[in-house]
Amino acid sequence: MRRVMTSAVMAAVATVTATALGTGQAMASPAAQATAGVASGAEAKAKLPKGFLLNEAKMDRPRKPWEHLKLSDSLKRPLEVNPCDRNTARDGRSASRTFTYLAETDYRSEQVVLYPSKRAAKAAMRTLRADLAKCDSGGRGPERYAYRWKSTDIGDEAIRVGGFFFENRTRSVVVRRGSAIAVYVRTGLVTKSLPVSQFRPLIKDARKMAAKLCGLPGVCK
Repeated sequence: MRRVMTSAVMAAVATVTATALGTGQAMASPAAQATAGVASGAEAKAKLPKGFLLNEAKMDRPRKPWEHLKLSDSLKRPLEVNPCDRNTARDGRSASRTFTYLAETDYRSEQVVLYPSKRAAKAAMRTLRADLAKCDSGGRGPERYAYRWKSTDIGDEAIRVGGFFFENRTRSVVVRRGSAIAVYVRTGLVTKSLPVSQFRPLIKDARKMAAKLCGLPGVCK
C-alpha cells in the first residue's frame, strides 16, 4: 500500500504507514504471465458487488475526527502485504477492492482481488511467497524491517504474516479461494513464532470471506 498524507495526520501515523508500505524495490510480477490468453471478455469485466467487503458498511457510519477510512476499487493498488514495496499491481487481476482504516497508530485493511482464473490467482500467491523470501529483512536503524510467515489452514491456501519494524508490527492473513485472494491486515503485537492466537480476529475474517467468495460467479468453479 502507498499513501500520501499531509499536515498533522502524517506525523501521527508515519510509523503505521511505513509498516503497510513494506520496504525494497518495485518489480514486475510474473503472475501477469499466467493470465495471458485466459480471460474472456466477460471475465475481464468482473465486478465486486457493492457492500461485499466485511468492513465496507463502516464507510457510512459516523467517525471520529482522527479516524480516516477509505475505499478503493483501483486495479493498480498492490496487495496490502507488499514486502518488496511494489509501486503498482501487475498481476492481471479482473477486479479489486480495498478498505483501509487509520486512526493515529492503528492501521487496518481488508482487500479482495478477483483474477480471471485459478491459475492466475495461484501465480499471485506464488509471487507473494517469493517476495516474502526475497525481501524478508533489510534496512538499518529506524529503517530496519523483517517479515516472517507460515502456512495457515484457510480456503484453498493461506498464509499468516508478521511484519516487524522499528516502532511497530503488523499481523496479516492472506487467503486464496478459487480465483480470488483476500487480505486482512492489522497493526499490533506479534511475535516471530507467529502463534495462531495472535491472528485469531484476522483468521476469523479470512474464513468468513473465503466462504463468501464462492458466492461470486465463477470464483470457485
